[in-house]
Amino acid sequence: MFDINSVKSLGLLKRLIKQLTLTSTVVIASGCQNPEHNPQGDVDTIGDAMSHCRQYTKAVLPEGTLIALDEWSSRETREYYDIYFDVSDSTQTGYAKCRVDKMGLITYHGTRDFRTKSRSFSGF
Repeated sequence: MFDINSVKSLGLLKRLIKQLTLTSTVVIASGCQNPEHNPQGDVDTIGDAMSHCRQYTKAVLPEGTLIALDEWSSRETREYYDIYFDVSDSTQTGYAKCRVDKMGLITYHGTRDFRTKSRSFSGF
């Protein structure tokens, strides 16, 4: 009645379709996210945190904003990294603070003396 080879082929075909569906879903979903706006990054060192914060800051501030790392103020604690930037455009200058936990998640991002849509922070 049933040929064993056709049954094996049908099972293999079902697995192949399932795998292709899962793979295409992952590819499509990852393509929908803009990695520059993603607060989760791959962070192992303070240098990684600086790079991740710079990319995120560049994405959330207006285009054309200059971002310079303030390496003397940036620091590492046991739980997180605090990264500071000097930010400026053609009409204003200010500061940005970015806090990244040890898992690579930006838990805080704010600006001071720089008009933008992000929150402000007080004191250094």
